[in-house]
Amino acid sequence: MLYDKDSYIWKTIGLGAVAGMRAMSAPALLSNELSKIPTTRLSHSPLHYLQSGAVSTGLKVMAASEMLGDKIPGIPDRITIPSVLTRAASGALVGATLFTANKDKTMTGAAVGAAAAVAATYISFYLRKLVRKQTSFPDAFSGVIEDAIMLGSGLAITKS
Repeated sequence: MLYDKDSYIWKTIGLGAVAGMRAMSAPALLSNELSKIPTTRLSHSPLHYLQSGAVSTGLKVMAASEMLGDKIPGIPDRITIPSVLTRAASGALVGATLFTANKDKTMTGAAVGAAAAVAATYISFYLRKLVRKQTSFPDAFSGVIEDAIMLGSGLAITKS
C-alpha cells in the first residue's frame, strides 16, 4: 500500500533508486499503482495527474521504450549530466508524490527521491561495468538482468 505512514520514506528511497536505474520506470510503476488505488490526498495537488489511467499507460510505453533503448550500442552513459538530471527529476517526482499522498512536505519528498536516484545512477552504472569486466556477458544481457532487478524491485515496492 502506498499510503502506509511508516514506510513511505523507504518507498521513496526505493523508487528513487529505481529511477536511477531506469528514469521512466519509477513514475510508470507509481502511476500504475495510483491509477488502480487513487487517493483523495492528491486530488488538489498538481501531482493528481499520476492517478490517470491514460498517464499510467503513456508512462509504461515510455518506460518500455527506455528499456529497449538501453540495449542499443552507442547510447550515452547514464552518468552524463543530462541523464543524471533526468533520473534526479524522476526520483524527485516519485518522492514528491509519495510525500504529498502521505500529507508530508512535497519538497522533502522531492529531495529524498532525487538523492536516491542520483546515488543509484552511479551505483548501478559502476556495478554494470563491473559485471561486464568480471564476466563474458554481453552488455545487452547485463541490461536485461538490470531490467529484471529494477522491475522486480519496483513492483515489490509499489505493492508493499
